[in-house]
Amino acid sequence: MALASAQCLNVDQRLLLLKLRNSLVFDTSKSSKLVCWDGSADSWSGVTCEDGFVVGLDLSEESISGGIDSLSSLFRLKFLRSLNLALNNFNSMAILSGLANLSHLAHLNLSNAGFAGQIPTELSRLTKLRTLDLNNLWELEKPNLRSLIGDLGELRELYLDQVNEFAEGSDWCDWCDALSSSVPKLEVLSMSYCSLFGPINHSLASLANLSVIQLDGNNLSSTVPRFLANFSNLKTLSLADCGLQGEFPHEIFQVQTLRTVDLSSNNLLRGSLPEFPENGSLETLVLSFTNFSGRLPYSIDNLRNLSRIELVNCGFHGNIPSSFTNLSRLSYLDFSLNNFTGPIPSLSKSKNLTRVTLCHNSLTGWIHSTRWEFLSSLLILDLGFNLLEGNIPSSLFTHPSIQELLLSDNRFSGQLNGSFDAPPNMLQKLTLSNNNIGGELPMSIWELRGLYYLSLSSNNFSGSFHINQVQQLRNLSDLDLSYNRFSIDATNIASQAFSFLGLTSLNLASCQLTALPHFLANQSTLSLLDLSHNYIRGNIPRWIWTLELTHLNLSSNLFEGMETHMSNLTTLMYVVDLHSNMLQGKLSNMWLPASYLDLSSNNFNSLIPDDISNNLPYLVFLSLSKNNFYGFIPPSICKVDYLEVLDLSHNHLNGTIPDCLMIESLKVLNLRNNQLNGNIPQNILGTCSLKTLDISENLLQGKIPLSLANCKALEFVNIGDNQIDGTFPCHFMAISCLRVLVLRSNKLHGEIGCPHSHCTWQMLQIIDLSSNDFGGTLPMSLLTSLEAMKANVDSNLLQYQFHDFIGIDDLYYKDTMRATLKGLQLEFVKILTVFTLIDFSSNKLEGQIPDTLKDLKALYVLNLSHNAISGSIPFVLGNMDQLESLDLSRNHLKGTIPAQLANLHFLSLLNLSNNQLVGNIPTSGQFLTFSKSSFEGNLGLCGLLLNKSCSISKNRIEEATDDGDNDDSEKKWFYMGILLGFVVGFWIVCGPLVFMRSWRFAYYRFWDEVLFRLSQL
Repeated sequence: MALASAQCLNVDQRLLLLKLRNSLVFDTSKSSKLVCWDGSADSWSGVTCEDGFVVGLDLSEESISGGIDSLSSLFRLKFLRSLNLALNNFNSMAILSGLANLSHLAHLNLSNAGFAGQIPTELSRLTKLRTLDLNNLWELEKPNLRSLIGDLGELRELYLDQVNEFAEGSDWCDWCDALSSSVPKLEVLSMSYCSLFGPINHSLASLANLSVIQLDGNNLSSTVPRFLANFSNLKTLSLADCGLQGEFPHEIFQVQTLRTVDLSSNNLLRGSLPEFPENGSLETLVLSFTNFSGRLPYSIDNLRNLSRIELVNCGFHGNIPSSFTNLSRLSYLDFSLNNFTGPIPSLSKSKNLTRVTLCHNSLTGWIHSTRWEFLSSLLILDLGFNLLEGNIPSSLFTHPSIQELLLSDNRFSGQLNGSFDAPPNMLQKLTLSNNNIGGELPMSIWELRGLYYLSLSSNNFSGSFHINQVQQLRNLSDLDLSYNRFSIDATNIASQAFSFLGLTSLNLASCQLTALPHFLANQSTLSLLDLSHNYIRGNIPRWIWTLELTHLNLSSNLFEGMETHMSNLTTLMYVVDLHSNMLQGKLSNMWLPASYLDLSSNNFNSLIPDDISNNLPYLVFLSLSKNNFYGFIPPSICKVDYLEVLDLSHNHLNGTIPDCLMIESLKVLNLRNNQLNGNIPQNILGTCSLKTLDISENLLQGKIPLSLANCKALEFVNIGDNQIDGTFPCHFMAISCLRVLVLRSNKLHGEIGCPHSHCTWQMLQIIDLSSNDFGGTLPMSLLTSLEAMKANVDSNLLQYQFHDFIGIDDLYYKDTMRATLKGLQLEFVKILTVFTLIDFSSNKLEGQIPDTLKDLKALYVLNLSHNAISGSIPFVLGNMDQLESLDLSRNHLKGTIPAQLANLHFLSLLNLSNNQLVGNIPTSGQFLTFSKSSFEGNLGLCGLLLNKSCSISKNRIEEATDDGDNDDSEKKWFYMGILLGFVVGFWIVCGPLVFMRSWRFAYYRFWDEVLFRLSQL
């Protein structure tokens, strides 16, 4: 801080300073400089003088809010060379043009001072400026950038971060030219978040003295020029969130002077890390959220000054080099969301390390306590979502500095041994969830008095304890003990009158609770309560609804009723999940301001109330499925403005589907398994947002409405098990994102497919048209359009179909369906996005099986049974590598079974029964696992699986294969094959004896020995 003595200031200068102080409006309680100024003072804080004149004035962070006008004594300090008014609050006041009177100014800092509006034109007259800092929310219109800096040829440092250009025809696109032609001596360029656009022009290469380039948050949308590697003084290169693309020039990393590189949040920027030269100066390397990939170079230890490295969500893989142990100045390391494997290297030499984040990788091995115990500054250790295993060292829990220890989602096993209360203990956040840790929960864990967050869920902890044990953690705000094997006693006793003053989240799912913890009634800060999957009986108490909860989960318990109808609720409960209880009664008295309400799988037995839109006005998700609701669907449900998911399935509802139910907001409509009748609503608007429509297992009639094609977002359609009439719904071909189409068990007829359609089903993975009256041949054009069934999907990318909503984690809707798989009717409660099925069974299809099926290499299930399909089984079906179930039974197939089907290594069900197949059943590959029933009803088949010899008469074969056209091609090749096999076999055995002398002598010795042994008998 500058400190001028009274002796170095002449009288006029002191009077000017006092006048300035008296005019300024500032907070004396926050001032450390102005508050000390007075006429008798021996020193003036923030003032620098020379030859009796003020040459420097630093009034930064003085809480100044006003008091400078055009007549201010500030502008009479004619010899000022440095003025700093940064970090004040001038209440959006416009900066005054009087600054231009300070013609000797070399350093001007007005950043974050609360000024607003237009940068005055007069600043361009300060031709001696070497530093200009105007950071934060100015406007640069007149003058524009070129006009502002055009005469500032001596400028060395330019800070224009968050300065916006609004003028039409602005020169922001020519910013490189403006800089290179106006400020040739520039060393620091900082213009982050300035709405710059266009590439980094080659003209910028002329600024050879640049040492700092900070252009974050602009829209450069270009590659990174290689000429940046020619800046021999470059120390900082910060280009985060600039829309960069292409390959990053690796030679820039090798600039010897470079200390900071930040390229984060450029998703299209790719590259790799080069071998680093010795004695590199790099201190900070941030590449997070880019497309950088490859392995980390072993030479990274040449960066001896490296203190911060962030590679979050990139594509790096392989082992983390052991050379990391040599980075003694490392303080911050974050490699999360990559593909690193192998063990964690020792970082014990990095004495100043404060954070290590290696979560969401595939790191393996054990955690060695010796690698962490010497890191006395470590605050955060996050190793979650890896493949680490073994015991967790107890020394981590008693580490002298660790505040956050995050080890969830690994394979840790064993038990937690040792004491948790060895002083000093700094743990504030501990997560061990989703591991395999067993044994009794150590009671000493309640000695971690500093904990505010504790998650031990989804492990194998055993034992029991009373909920009162937890009260020792006075600072606790989040507690998750769900899904273990211990039991928690929450029965009410006198000592249970305590309450957690700051408890906001409590998760005790599957803790064998038999009663509600009564201390909850006193929780004023609790927002999330999950007591699901327990054995709590009785009624849900009245006090539950008086808590300020936003998330309540009491599902999968034994609750039978409620003590109140919730009419006194005043706050919005986002989530109320009461499914899988024994709740009964009516909904007519329920008023609940919730966004998510799940009452499925209970014993409600009533009408759905007519005024449901008044009682549940804020609903986004409503599930009443698997109850005993009856009567009509009330039209008033259409008035719930924000409703996205409506599930009324598996009840006893009747009547018709209200026409208004296809409301604009609705994304999921499930009315499955009721007694609904009438037609499907016909007048569906173009604003339809449906993704899932399940109206299966009802009594619906009529045709599939053409207007359903207006629902362009449809992914799941199930209209099966109704009485729908009509032809194949070609209008569905226009729905490009359709994944599941089920029309089974209706009265549909005509040919399958749309011969005149040019659309393709890019994403369709399940199509079930079984048990209808479809005729004609198998639809080649439709089969060739099933793009999602052609390409194999990486098994590591397996996901389930679901719809998320209202922005809350773990809340989503999963589609379900019933299908025939491997001869059984199965309920799919989760549908994998890679599961594929074609079921055209039980129709009147004829003709041959087309060879185009061979292209469906990702098909899992194919069922063409119970039709009139003829011809032979195409051998190209052996190319369908993923096929698990193939049912061609009860058709008119003839010929032999292709041996290529034995190549289907995943095939677990094969049904070829009741056809006209002939010949030997293959005895290799998967055929060894099939039962006799797979081939019965084919008179011409033979082999071990049927206990039937294949040496049958020619007449029997002809009788079994006669199709009236006297075609002998199959028999010709069968009998010629016998002769050819004999010839080939003879030469395989005898050929070497004829042509190889060594084989003949060995053959002779063999028979000599045989004859000699026979002669000794």
